[in-house]
Amino acid sequence: MTDGASQGLFVIVAVVIFGIFVLIAYILFRDNLQHSLKNIFDNATSGAEASLNYTK
Repeated sequence: MTDGASQGLFVIVAVVIFGIFVLIAYILFRDNLQHSLKNIFDNATSGAEASLNYTK
């Protein structure tokens, strides 16, 4: 196996392992995440709306 193929395989394995950890964290903390993410996106959208409506 060449160095490039070995490095590519390492990246694929790392992404899969990271995805598994993210999936486990989502399953464990799903209820807490829904409320926090809702607040984060509400704040972000209201901030974006305020900046779009801003006039000097």
